[in-house]
Amino acid sequence: MIGGIPIDTIYLYVLIGCTVLSILLFVFGDIFDFDGPVDPILIVPWLAFTSLFGIAFESLFDLNHGLVLFLSGGISTIIVFLMNFYILVPLRNSEASIAVSEKDLEGRKATVITPIPVKGMGEIKISSVTGIITRPASFYQPQEVEVKAGSDVLIIEIKNRVCYVVPYQENFL
Repeated sequence: MIGGIPIDTIYLYVLIGCTVLSILLFVFGDIFDFDGPVDPILIVPWLAFTSLFGIAFESLFDLNHGLVLFLSGGISTIIVFLMNFYILVPLRNSEASIAVSEKDLEGRKATVITPIPVKGMGEIKISSVTGIITRPASFYQPQEVEVKAGSDVLIIEIKNRVCYVVPYQENFL
């Protein structure tokens, strides 16, 4: 007993508190930026696993309370380390969507759908693994001849969703 409260009850209160805190972090976690040395995404599960194993060990085994806390903390540390290493780190490093940023489109070859006049805009089609993107296009530098539909162009720059292109020429030695 600690302060007249049984150890099992303390473990249960910590487990309930971790559950509530986990729900709050799940809902509001993107609002807060936790860049400090202590990440609540790892602390909360550690406390939850420690209290869960504490409840189990207290009810199943007749061990010293300090030993139960030490064993449950050690097992929780191993589980949280494995969870971080095999689940959280890969999730943080993964892409959130299959969308392509506009900066990734610069330097790529595209096909003209609607002819691009000398002074004006046309439309181009950019093919990728994730699908086809169409964008309005204009010349990057002044040209003397319009680019016909079906021709290839090279995207030089993208501003305000408009691709600035030049006619594509393959240069082989």
